[in-house]
Amino acid sequence: MPAAGQTAAYYRMTGPDGVICLPLTARGDIVMVRQHRASLNTDTLEIPAGSIDGQEAPALAAHREVLEETGYDCGEIHLLGTGRFYPNRLIQREYMYLGLDAHPRADAGVEQGLAPVLVPRSEFLGFCMDEAVDQTAIFFLIGLTTTRFGVDLLRAPIDEIRERFGAA
Repeated sequence: MPAAGQTAAYYRMTGPDGVICLPLTARGDIVMVRQHRASLNTDTLEIPAGSIDGQEAPALAAHREVLEETGYDCGEIHLLGTGRFYPNRLIQREYMYLGLDAHPRADAGVEQGLAPVLVPRSEFLGFCMDEAVDQTAIFFLIGLTTTRFGVDLLRAPIDEIRERFGAA
């Protein structure tokens, strides 16, 4: 902490709020996206995420990001919570969602350079142990769902997850 009357240098990135969505298919597979990240100079395996456009509702942004990045359409989107991943650097608020009944949509165009990857939930922890998943936010979403909603997204039967979120 700086001395009285002095200020310390800090860095802050500004931008629009964002969304991140963990989509599950009707079978319970996680819909992920493989994409190149120039900042890392490598491909990453992530769940769909992106900025909220203008006055767009966060739930609509989550739905749109899943569709644009994977070509999958979520039958339902459920808000898990909001927060800031790096409050020491970023001012953006992130809206975290669970997508249910994700299915490929024939007329959807996936953004260039992105590829959808279906990961069975039973294999997801293996991907993590092999460090194949770089996006740490996914772990927060899984933990948040367990803590706040009392359901284990990696082990609970998909019908239990759907029931817990009141899925049709």
